Amino acid sequence: MKLNLITFASSLASRESIFTDHHELLDAINEKYDVQYIFPEELDKPLPEGATMVLAGSGGVEEMVKANIDRLPPYVVLIADGLKNSLAASLEILSWMRQNDRHGRVLHGPTGFIMQGIGDYVAAHDAIAKLQGRRIGVIGKPSGWLIASNVDYAAMRERWGVEMVDVPLDEVVKGYEAVAADEVQDIADEFISKAAGVKEPSRDEVVKAMRLYRSVKALVERYRLDAFTLNCFDLIPTTRTTGCVALALLNQEGIPAGCEGDEQTLLTMLAVQAATGEMTFMANPSKILDNAAHEMVLAHCTIAPAMTDRYIVRDHYESLSGVAVEGIFDPMDMTVVKCGGASMERYFISKAHLIECTTNPNMCRTQLHLRLDEPLDYFLERSIGNHHVIVRGDHKQRLESVLRMLGATPTT
Repeated sequence: MKLNLITFASSLASRESIFTDHHELLDAINEKYDVQYIFPEELDKPLPEGATMVLAGSGGVEEMVKANIDRLPPYVVLIADGLKNSLAASLEILSWMRQNDRHGRVLHGPTGFIMQGIGDYVAAHDAIAKLQGRRIGVIGKPSGWLIASNVDYAAMRERWGVEMVDVPLDEVVKGYEAVAADEVQDIADEFISKAAGVKEPSRDEVVKAMRLYRSVKALVERYRLDAFTLNCFDLIPTTRTTGCVALALLNQEGIPAGCEGDEQTLLTMLAVQAATGEMTFMANPSKILDNAAHEMVLAHCTIAPAMTDRYIVRDHYESLSGVAVEGIFDPMDMTVVKCGGASMERYFISKAHLIECTTNPNMCRTQLHLRLDEPLDYFLERSIGNHHVIVRGDHKQRLESVLRMLGATPTT
């Protein structure tokens, strides 16, 4: 893996002494990465491709970094092993950057800790590269109740490198009407046969849900969408079915698919997929069970079957119609995350442990009873909208690296 190290050192330090004085850290870095060292006099050229970080080779480099700040990456990671006053200089630089609305961090600690941080940064850089040029569909206008979940399309193009594409909802309806029932009999039967059970829906209802799935999938292909959010509620009166299965199956196929036209949550799902390669679950915070123990339930009616340990075919909770998915998990570690704001400028992340899947009849069908590491005051005092994203496993550190590099800051 390639790694570019922009190396700053005081005029009192020779170039050779940089490699001698910091040999323990640099030996570890060189062993793992194909390193290209870049010195200040070379910064008049474009930076090479690949992850790029700043190595503080000594103290006394503050003015040098300040003078070159516009030639550095947008998110500046300062590596400091503490030798030759490198940490002191890095802290001064970080403070100046914060005063001037530049994002970054100091990476300091034992060699193993620094190497872990470099690994997270390189992985985050690769994840962000995957976002460039992605086409993000907004199929139908966002649901009326989502009054804080839209994004600025121009800001998303500039900050994330993605293109937001509006798609009329009536194209879904036309596509649905054009799909004959006999075209989807096989996939309807397969969906039913793989389920742990079927409760409310009839087979005919599952067939209708699969017709909608085919319609939405065709639209994704026609508009070359890499991810999309669907105003699913507005489809119910015209199609007399729900979009839960369509979203579930497309998520399973690697196309992040969100509900209700929620743009911020969809982009969070896309970032999580790029960073982890995992499927995600978009859910409502539904009930806090124990504030002191940080226990709550998050629930929604659609989830990729392959993300679950098993699933039950249900009807949609709010409308008591169509087809939904009740996902069931065994206890495991998870991560809860949300990035939001018109420019996706704020984020929340917490490690969590799934205690059980509940079956409250007054909540959406897939219900996760989680114990979060972070206090639940966040949800009640500074929540980033309604929907949040859940992914299997502990990905907190990597997701923080990605979201920080995209210009977001944690909620405070």
